Amino acid sequence: MKNARESNDALLNAVLADEDWQELNCSLKREALAAIGSQRRRRRFRFWTGRLACATLVLAGTLWWLRPPPPAPAPIAGRPGYNSPPFGAEARFLSEDEMLKLFPPGSCVVAEVNGQKQLVFFDAKKAEHGFVLGGQ
Repeated sequence: MKNARESNDALLNAVLADEDWQELNCSLKREALAAIGSQRRRRRFRFWTGRLACATLVLAGTLWWLRPPPPAPAPIAGRPGYNSPPFGAEARFLSEDEMLKLFPPGSCVVAEVNGQKQLVFFDAKKAEHGFVLGGQ
């Protein structure tokens, strides 16, 4: 593209054509080209950094979406300290008489408290610390 200023530049260069002018003109051109080059490098760096960030986000999202499902929580029966009936056996509840036979005779009774049946011990200290059974 040609503009009218180019013809004026040639005339200006002819008028100012001395040693200092040529050196100044060359140094200004070098500085301008260096500034343009550094700006291009910065722009190119920002462009590729943005692309890399987007690609990283897409990859992370894809990996998150394709992740395996979390493991199922362990059933209560598998936890330590819980005694469950063997597999295939049905859950069995103790009757009042069977429950009372587990403790020494005369140490407890089944009573109704606030409309609910509860096991009541006559000696709270023995119940708290455990009973000593003669056969064991």
